[in-house]
Amino acid sequence: MKILRKQGKSALATLFFVFGLLVNGFSAPPTIQCNCDSPTVTITSQSSNSVAFSWGAVSGATSYEVWYEKREGNFTSQPTTTNGTSMNFSNLSAGTYKFYFKAICGGEGSNIYITEDLIMI
Repeated sequence: MKILRKQGKSALATLFFVFGLLVNGFSAPPTIQCNCDSPTVTITSQSSNSVAFSWGAVSGATSYEVWYEKREGNFTSQPTTTNGTSMNFSNLSAGTYKFYFKAICGGEGSNIYITEDLIMI
């Protein structure tokens, strides 16, 4: 007679692990859920080398992260964090840019709002 054994942890090993957690006072890590919507962004002004954006406050958001990519040269900026609902970028060199906006809620980020290609001349 063959005894087939399932791969992975045995039930006894799992029981010892759970018992150890209970005896030593450990608990499962807290679950952080974020139900933030992504910001809806509007271009408020644009010139040959600058662009300004604004967005409505997102319920539950404590801050926002904004960054951009420049297609030419394959450059991505560092994210900038703001508590406000607007952001200006100036001294942009000629090229095609995408701007990214993310609401931060409970330490987690929302989906990212991405602008269409913006061309600086």
